[in-house]
Amino acid sequence: MDMKMFPEMTEKMKMLLMDIIAALGQLPVEQRGYIFGFEGEEDMDWVLAVAEFIALEFIKYSFDYSDPEYPLRHFFENVNDDSERMTQSRTMKYVLKYKKREIERKGDDLPANHKFADLDMDTIDKRLKGRRLTEMNYYEHQNIHDLELIKAIVERRIVSSKKVSNAHFQEMFEQYDKLVESLIERSKLSDKDMVFASLALFTLEWHYPLEMFYELSCLMEEEEIDSVDQDSLILTCCSVSIESRFGGWYSTDSRMVKERMMILPYLFGKKTRDFERETMKSLIKEILVVIVQFTELMGANDGGTYKDWFRKESSIEDWASFFRFYDIFAIWQKKEWTRKRIQNVRYLFDMTLLEKN
Repeated sequence: MDMKMFPEMTEKMKMLLMDIIAALGQLPVEQRGYIFGFEGEEDMDWVLAVAEFIALEFIKYSFDYSDPEYPLRHFFENVNDDSERMTQSRTMKYVLKYKKREIERKGDDLPANHKFADLDMDTIDKRLKGRRLTEMNYYEHQNIHDLELIKAIVERRIVSSKKVSNAHFQEMFEQYDKLVESLIERSKLSDKDMVFASLALFTLEWHYPLEMFYELSCLMEEEEIDSVDQDSLILTCCSVSIESRFGGWYSTDSRMVKERMMILPYLFGKKTRDFERETMKSLIKEILVVIVQFTELMGANDGGTYKDWFRKESSIEDWASFFRFYDIFAIWQKKEWTRKRIQNVRYLFDMTLLEKN
């Protein structure tokens, strides 16, 4: 593959992509053929799409590792303002309630030393002292509390027109769209801002598939689709456990937020036959398995993992160059709402917000 195709990227990012593509080529023949085979040949566009997402995972790991933690007071506008301390304390308690629920929904109970485990500290001072957040953590938490749309999702009010009217539904999405527009503008300021803004939108769409559900709601309206397969929906945007056809069980979050937009018509379209849908679901599962295998196990020449080699050797300049090429913001679009599209989005959240309040 000609790396001249990616002029935006630094040489290190080009090398990373080449390494991933080469490693994908070393998969067992049957597994590689099943995932990437098309009419007897490898579909290099699909190979590149998977390699790009694995690269994104390495960047997110590196960014999370390098993002320093601060006491909650670090983010106060006025550290001596008791009213702000009280407000931030209430915000943190609200956010942690729903974050803890989300984490526990994915698996076992939280260990006693988990940062979200203890929500009942006696005093405000202890609560504030005990919480250390990165800038990204704080940004995520503020979104959960401040964005009406996210609050309506985590509280499960989004599914009910009695709790959220259609007019308020549109107002909440307008607030969310303004947030995304602010991230797009921030991404233009510097390498650091490009990386932060890109990962912020990636994380938001990973946890709350707003763009995917809008795109799918439009497809449902256009093709007069009244219902979708719940297993397929969960597979594209939720936490999943997968038994690979090539052996082993894998648990992961399905968070290919850009790539999944391409497959919606094939997975949910009215013209898709049942056997084609089942084949697509099996393919998605095996791609998610490969991503887990590569991001956790891919080795480097120094004997460690590739993700740790990349973390130590790459820079924010490399990461920013990737995001200028990858363009996570391409998933976002201005919304044009109809009554049917709103109804469809409510339905999709109802299918995926499985826990009750």
